[in-house]
Amino acid sequence: MQKSNARIQVLLQNYFNNLNTETENEELWSHIITSHNDQELMQLFPDAFSDEMEVPENALDATKKQTILNYIYNHHLLQASHQPKTLRLLPKLAAIAAAVALIISGVWFYAGNPVANRNSKIANQNDIKPGKNTATITLPGGSSVQLSDAKSGVVIDASKITYSDGTTLEGDTSSPGLLNGMTTITTPRGGTYQVVLPDGTKVFLNADSKLEFPGKFLGGERRVKLTGEAYFVVVHNSKMPFKVESTGQTVEDIGTEFNINAYADEHSTKTTLVEGSAKVNEVILKPNQQSSLNGTRIKVEHVDTELFIAWKNNQFVFEQDDIRYIMRMISRWYNVEIVYLGELPVTTFSGSVSRFANVSEVLRPLESTGQVKFKIEGTKILVSR
Repeated sequence: MQKSNARIQVLLQNYFNNLNTETENEELWSHIITSHNDQELMQLFPDAFSDEMEVPENALDATKKQTILNYIYNHHLLQASHQPKTLRLLPKLAAIAAAVALIISGVWFYAGNPVANRNSKIANQNDIKPGKNTATITLPGGSSVQLSDAKSGVVIDASKITYSDGTTLEGDTSSPGLLNGMTTITTPRGGTYQVVLPDGTKVFLNADSKLEFPGKFLGGERRVKLTGEAYFVVVHNSKMPFKVESTGQTVEDIGTEFNINAYADEHSTKTTLVEGSAKVNEVILKPNQQSSLNGTRIKVEHVDTELFIAWKNNQFVFEQDDIRYIMRMISRWYNVEIVYLGELPVTTFSGSVSRFANVSEVLRPLESTGQVKFKIEGTKILVSR
């Protein structure tokens, strides 16, 4: 296998440097598709790009990215459509493509029951750029300050607000007692920002979200209110528990890192525990558990937390999600309106793509499954089968 692995590395390097013959490219695909060692194959792709190797810029264009990914997916998935028993190979397919995507900037999708379309093109008059660091802070007196999109976060204490790098905000935000009362940080659609609260707790705000908090925590608890989505890294203090209010629930930390998704347009409020322990209303969560609140009913299940905190790491990650859920995430991050035309696919989609990509780069691999089509018109995305 070592000889075979070394050969794959050479073929992959030569592919990106446009040195392979057509026969050698076929050899590369054959090695990838027929390998029986998923873990070893996954490790090959990073190994193929050593520090000494310089990959030319044109090796990373969208066409070449899709060439290798579409070949892997479409070849294997078309086989699966003729031989249903080979559907068990899909997890291997995802693992291989995830490794490839890591190297070539992270675009990969597959559908549960696809009809492959290698030549998909997004109909558009203009592309749409991704969201950015942007937010507004509203002080207790009602005055607002637009936070710099050149900065990533702010630090709050009882007498002043500074950016995470120590620089000051424009406007008067340093007067003693200025933050007595409730302060609000709001991210728009297409915006994200980080906040360090007066107790040192770190909060990562996703797009279209709002966090309300006091400039100084007093009394027997530290209570904040969330609308939208945020990831919390809580500084634990058993004498003054940290509590987050959101739609229908209160989350109390017991030494915790957790994510709360409480968007009004989602079907439930989801709390995902990454580390420590947390109490959602009266239900205790352990690491890798997620609570879903629907009305007054809380359901708890074990989950892969990486799926639900991927946004914090600037990734979209989906696992067997329907197109409406995916488009809600896209709508918030790209600040676009989604218009559905006719019947939508019942297929679910799995995959990953960088949140730094323009919207067409997110839509293209979805469309390449053959299950859905997109058209970009201004700030609208039309979705059809």
